[in-house]
Amino acid sequence: MNEKIDEAIKHYKEAIKLNPKKPESFYNLGNALCVKQEYRLAVENYEKAIELDPKNAPAYYNLGNALYMLNLFDDSVKNYNKALEINNNSPECHFNLASAYNDLQQFKYAIKHY
Repeated sequence: MNEKIDEAIKHYKEAIKLNPKKPESFYNLGNALCVKQEYRLAVENYEKAIELDPKNAPAYYNLGNALYMLNLFDDSVKNYNKALEINNNSPECHFNLASAYNDLQQFKYAIKHY
C-alpha cells in the first residue's frame, strides 16, 4: 500500500506543477500525506487548497484532522468550526470538534457537539 500512496503523491505533485491553481490537487496531496502520517506537509497542502478555494469545507475539516494529529487542538477547533460554517451538516466534523474540545477540557462545548 505504501508504494501506491507514494505513487499517488508523485502524481499529485506533477498535477500541481501542471496546474498550480487547482485546489483539488493540493487537497488530494494532503489526503495522501495524511495516510503516510506526514501531517505537517498535509497541513501545508490543505492550507494551499483553502487559499485557492476559501469555501472548501472538506479541506478545512481535513486540515482540522491533521492539526489534531499534531496535538494542535486550538488550531483544529478553529478549522472544524470553519468547516461547519460552510457545511453544518457534517456529523463527523461535529464529532471531531467535540473530541478536540474534550482534549482542551472545554467540556461544555464538547457536549454541544457530541
